[in-house]
Amino acid sequence: MNILDVQNLDKKFAFKQVLDHATFTIGEQEKVGFIGLNGSGKSTLFRIIAGQETKDDGIISTKRGATLGYLSQDPILDLKLTIREELASALHAIQNALRRFEEINHALQSPRFPSESDKLLAEQERLSHWISQHQGWTINHRVEEILLHLEIPDQNQIIGNLSGGLKKRVAIAKLILEAPALLLLDEPTNHLDADTTQWLENYLIDYPGAVMLITHDRYFLDRVVNRIIEVENGALTPYPGSYSRYVEQKAERLVHENRAQSRLFTLLRTETAWIMRGARARTTKSKSRIERYETLQNQVKGPPKAGLQLDFKSDARLGDIILELQYLTKSFGNKTLFKNLLLSLKKGDRIGVIGPNGCGKSTLLKLILKEELPTQGGIILGKNTKISYFDQHRESLDPEQRVEEALGENAWIKVGDETKTKTSYLESFLFSYADQRKIIRTLSGGEKARLILARLMLENSNFLLLDEPTNDLDIPTLQLLDEALTFFKGCVIMVTHDRYFLDKVATGILSFEPGGEVHYIEGNYEIYREWKARKEEQGKQTQKKDLVSHSPSPSRKEKKRLTFKELKEVERLEKEIEALEARKNEINRLMANPAQIDREEMKKIGIEFQEFESLLAEKIERWEILETRKETTG
Repeated sequence: MNILDVQNLDKKFAFKQVLDHATFTIGEQEKVGFIGLNGSGKSTLFRIIAGQETKDDGIISTKRGATLGYLSQDPILDLKLTIREELASALHAIQNALRRFEEINHALQSPRFPSESDKLLAEQERLSHWISQHQGWTINHRVEEILLHLEIPDQNQIIGNLSGGLKKRVAIAKLILEAPALLLLDEPTNHLDADTTQWLENYLIDYPGAVMLITHDRYFLDRVVNRIIEVENGALTPYPGSYSRYVEQKAERLVHENRAQSRLFTLLRTETAWIMRGARARTTKSKSRIERYETLQNQVKGPPKAGLQLDFKSDARLGDIILELQYLTKSFGNKTLFKNLLLSLKKGDRIGVIGPNGCGKSTLLKLILKEELPTQGGIILGKNTKISYFDQHRESLDPEQRVEEALGENAWIKVGDETKTKTSYLESFLFSYADQRKIIRTLSGGEKARLILARLMLENSNFLLLDEPTNDLDIPTLQLLDEALTFFKGCVIMVTHDRYFLDKVATGILSFEPGGEVHYIEGNYEIYREWKARKEEQGKQTQKKDLVSHSPSPSRKEKKRLTFKELKEVERLEKEIEALEARKNEINRLMANPAQIDREEMKKIGIEFQEFESLLAEKIERWEILETRKETTG
């Protein structure tokens, strides 16, 4: 069954038709990714569905009773509240439902007349279904899990004092706690590190409701969605499957269209030649050829417009020494970001730098640029090494300049071996003549990123330092950046959370770990993931050994093997755990259908549900300790 039905949606801004008869549906548990160029109308579509933007025409229908949650690129939060207060507002409905459920439990103990019991049971059944749908039975556990994985440590902070990244994480936490039937997420992975993004991925994959998603994170799209909708020239084109499947299908469609267009061009040339010669007499036959000519004109799309072009050229050849980091350590006060970092770049290296927010990734780039001084260790740059820097905050741009002024005062510029007008060069970065007159502070994030890339390409450097270069870029531009960096003859160090980008471009990964450790892994992001999985598995094995070796024991005999009494305890625990888990499943089933049980039983279940989870956890913990000793001592 569909949770959302959009029919013939139209939206126009000035002379631009952003959405033109847009039509699609979303199933109740469907996960759909929306992709397209920046400015194609994706965010506008989401705002219209969320009721934050008016439509010109069309029909939007949602399933009766379905709730909708919307995460914008710049979430709106109450800046005066603490994080705790903001998140509490998301729990009001669930807490009220749980409170009413408990009130009905008490009321069912002594109903005033039989018909009242029927009404109460019917209400309780509806409540139970709603609570289950909104994951309310485990709300306390969910709050702890969400805050932990979204790295929100102090709930007493005032929201107005938070960074943009932390505000985004609070907004995501609030939305997840609300658990709406349909999630609309606009760039949810911005400002999230790789581990947090991966947690959000897994959460959305298992999310019981529907998800509509706008993101430039292709890895995220590939794992989460089961359908892609491309927004292009106001129209929506669906592609079943993941992002990888979309790429294949889009390529096949373009090949087919190009062949068809090639045939149309040939026919049009023939008909154009006939028209240019002029018809001696307007016979029925000639009139039909004129009509055919006009039809072909409408069918032929014409040659494709020149798109964005990225090509990093370099005049200077790299020397034997490019960059060496020698036991590099950086601390701020008592906090050590990283220590004893060793790295030596060789020709063709493209190093991806990853790690949690605040671990020192951007600081490393500033050390290489000599904008910061190391606490210990040294940095050696080769004499032929020429650096260009892409900063994630776009601080290299003067916000009060015009776009055209960002490339200097000359009307002509040198691009590699060519000389071009500044106007035509900026047009190749999708800045129209009118756009080139804009003040930089009025540009979108994607436009600022393209302008910085345009400047970097003029510098002809052989060493690129890129700090979050993929932020705000649309997927077609990211694909071009992938290709440009892959064919770049110099070296690259890039800080990014974009795992798909790292998978395609990186030749090595520099991973910032807890405690200031930094590990270098040769290969792309997929190889890094395999390395990390092995490392985590080794850590678990070590932890098990430590658990056995440090378990308190009154005698050497007990350390070596379990006593007869403990062996019996293991058997008993296994049976008790199995029974408790079976009862847990039964309680969940009963709570979803309270009409199936009587009033007294419902009361007992309510009490039992609150107590048995901690009992189950205690028994599992005890069983794991005994079982580990049993496995290691035989």
